[in-house]
Amino acid sequence: MFFLSIDGQYWIPLKPICNALNIDADRSVKNVKKDPILGPERSKQTVQVSKNGKYQGRIMTCLPEYLIYGWIFSLQSESTELTEYKRTCYKLLYNHFHGTITNRKELLMERKELDTEIFDIKQTLKDEDDKYIKLQNLQIKRKTISTQLNTIDKELIKEPKLFN
Repeated sequence: MFFLSIDGQYWIPLKPICNALNIDADRSVKNVKKDPILGPERSKQTVQVSKNGKYQGRIMTCLPEYLIYGWIFSLQSESTELTEYKRTCYKLLYNHFHGTITNRKELLMERKELDTEIFDIKQTLKDEDDKYIKLQNLQIKRKTISTQLNTIDKELIKEPKLFN
């Protein structure tokens, strides 16, 4: 496969991919030019191509690697290779999004169970232990003092400087 690396970015020429899939390369390049995402990202690059055992520089329309996989997915062809590629992409997309959604739901349910357990334990402690009530009162006092300190600090910052 042809590719070109410029400043750490891989550029992939479109024509060899089209040729491998028996797709009209000229029409595919025109479609890329019209595409609002791919069009601005395309670039003409000089790619070394082997012809009769000798390498020659050919100017080809290329896309950065991060876009090439989605572009291939958008191609239309009866090619067995392209069909298998698309099947793999569909599975990867499903696994990514389904996993994200179901994982989030599972984590939310787990957090809810933990919150319920924490609440139950706090209620038990609150009902059984005077130390818990004292702890809560101390936490409230501490929060009040912190709020007062923040207010004082803000006022100090607003005060004009008396000395340079």
